[in-house]
Formats: sequence, structure tokens, C-alpha cells
Amino acid sequence: MTLEPQLAQPPAALDPCESIAEALAQSGWAVADDFLSPLLVAQLAQEARALRDANAFRPAGTGRGDGFRLDARVRTDQVKWLDGDALTAAQRMLMRRLDDLRNAVNRALFLGLFELELHLALYPPGGFYRKHLDQFRGVGERVLTTVFYLNSDWDTLDGGALRIYTGAGDAPDYQDILPLGGRLVCFLSARFMHEVLPTRRERISITGWFKRRDLHEGRRHAHLLPVAVR
Repeated sequence: MTLEPQLAQPPAALDPCESIAEALAQSGWAVADDFLSPLLVAQLAQEARALRDANAFRPAGTGRGDGFRLDARVRTDQVKWLDGDALTAAQRMLMRRLDDLRNAVNRALFLGLFELELHLALYPPGGFYRKHLDQFRGVGERVLTTVFYLNSDWDTLDGGALRIYTGAGDAPDYQDILPLGGRLVCFLSARFMHEVLPTRRERISITGWFKRRDLHEGRRHAHLLPVAVR
């Protein structure tokens, strides 16, 4: 069974970030179109393709630390982590809007979101990512997943949908969400299994995870970005 999408399309008087926060409070996931202007989406896409042409992307793996591994049976995308000290003007604009979202979600859900890890993700034709959860086993730092799409003129026949499993337990309910340029998808990282279905054309996104402050170990990875970018 396919559920109707929880579209976070706000009335004119309501900021999109507030509408997304309301949808997250109701169902744990949300979809918002036109999160950035088409001009900024095109600029971000152009920058991603330039990085691809410069061989800046690396094969994506699963796990972390000693458990990190590459397995083309599980995922075939390539990623480029974003560095807070080397953001382009367009990337900084996206970060500002994500910071607005962080504040709205913290006000509505009291999640204590503090920082963000963010990467570009590129799926070549035929690329996929099998069903998975966005939290590492035994580690609960990742709280909210965000996926912002940079693809123009995407059609259902292009494949590459994000499939979010919205049913409880073994229930088969899911929602397929096309990776339309300018679309932002958000969901609670520990709650929803999801996968990227095989794509028939190149598919580009900027994927991020809002995290709580690590109070126990005080560690900070190089790709973690403080989200108050102004």
C-alpha cells in the first residue's frame, strides 16, 4: 500500500520551515517543494557536476570506523563531504535555510539539534541504495535526516525514487518520493527504514543529518558543520 505524501506546503502566512516542523510532529516525515529558488537549485547542481568532472566524489560505503566497508551490492552512489570552511555562496544559502529549519524543529519538537553533517550524493545510471536506517548501531547522534534534490525535469520513468517505509513493524506501507529539483525531504533518522530505488539517469542530492551535541566523548569530525551560517 502506498500512502499519500505528507506534503509540507504552507499557506502564504506560514514559513515553510514551520510547516515542515508541524508535519514532522504529526507523522515523523515531511516533503516540501521549492525549498530554495530554481536559480539556487541550478547553481548547486552546476557546482556538483563540476566536482564530479574534477573527480572529487568518492565511492560511498556503510558503517564507520573499523566497520566501514564498500559493498556494491548495498549501495553504488558516490559522495563528497562538504567542508564548512569551503562552502560556496549557494551552499551557504542552503545552510542558512537548513539552520532556519533546525530552529523551527527545535521549537516544535524539542530535539536539541545542534550540528549537521552534509554531503553531496551522486547516483550514476543504474545506481541504488538498499533498504537501511540512518543511525549507526549503538549510536544515536543522528536525529533528523534531510535530503535536498538538484535534478531538473525528473519523471517517474527515470526511477530513482526515495522509498520511505512508513508502516509499523513488518507492515509493508511505504511512500515513493521522486527526487525533484528544489524538493526537501525530512524524516526522523532512527524511525524510518528507507532506500533509493534504481535510477535510470544521473541523480544528485545534498543529504544531511542533524545531530545532537556529543556530550560524552566531545568528539568532532572534520565534516560536521555548525549550522548557524550567516
